[in-house]
Amino acid sequence: MNVKERIGKPGEPDSGTSSLADDGQPSVQSQSGDATAGTTTEKPTRKAIANEYAKAALGKAKTLTAAAASGTKNIPGKVVAKVKALDASHKDVADKIDTVSMGLGITSGVVSAGAVLAAPTGLSAIGVALGLTSAPLIVTAAPIVGAAAAVTGALSGGAYFYSKWKSSKAAKEEQAALDSQPLDSPDAGQ
Repeated sequence: MNVKERIGKPGEPDSGTSSLADDGQPSVQSQSGDATAGTTTEKPTRKAIANEYAKAALGKAKTLTAAAASGTKNIPGKVVAKVKALDASHKDVADKIDTVSMGLGITSGVVSAGAVLAAPTGLSAIGVALGLTSAPLIVTAAPIVGAAAAVTGALSGGAYFYSKWKSSKAAKEEQAALDSQPLDSPDAGQ
């Protein structure tokens, strides 16, 4: 491929070569012997091509910006809808988090017991301390599993108390609505 050839440029014919391609004819530079003559005739063509590229890039940038803007407009509404859906089913969410927390708590206990049994002792402990050997994987993983259990326990507790608060708030509002009804209304006896 000749250095002067370009393939797939906008505004050029589909043949894959540009007007700057070597077509076998002697160039302006070789005819006149003047090096500046070739650059002055190529300058307007290059500027025109550069302008086409700039316009194409600007059009793409505008399209991408519009798409990104329309996508980000929907995000807050989706987040709010998801939070409202989670808040409406707060008891189910609290139960699921509690189940995960209990599972991680049990797993943490088992891993901790295994780590105690597998922990290096004696000369192997000295080798681990000096970095000559590595500790068993269960010993390395025990603190990570314990931390995960602690975090899910905190989340479970928070979800439990939030659910309890929401339930008592709803019960109080329901009781206030019943208390505000007159005694002789048909709904008062129910």
